[in-house]
Amino acid sequence: MTQLKSFDVEIVSSGDNQLPASGEVQLSLLDVSMADAPAISHAELRLRCAGVLPITLQLTFDSSQIDPSRDYALGVSIEQDGRLQYINTYHHAIQPGTMTGTQRVTVDKVATGQ
Repeated sequence: MTQLKSFDVEIVSSGDNQLPASGEVQLSLLDVSMADAPAISHAELRLRCAGVLPITLQLTFDSSQIDPSRDYALGVSIEQDGRLQYINTYHHAIQPGTMTGTQRVTVDKVATGQ
């Protein structure tokens, strides 16, 4: 049976705080238990945002799909016109079944090579 739970995630920047005008934020709850395999997404939120960081988003997930013996992390990326602009470069481990409070994830601007 589906058991929906939610938590807040504050997305902050390590430098430039300006979101691109047509920026698309992707926030994911990932199962990262398998070292040599791609992470499995258990919840994902995609939306267009413009303005200034930090922003706070609410991520909803099905807690009946969470196995407390597995490892989970939050992933954040921000793209503009299909090009990656920001990403979290540090592992943000969480335990979604027992989590309380707002999670803070820092994103770093991606070098463009220009």
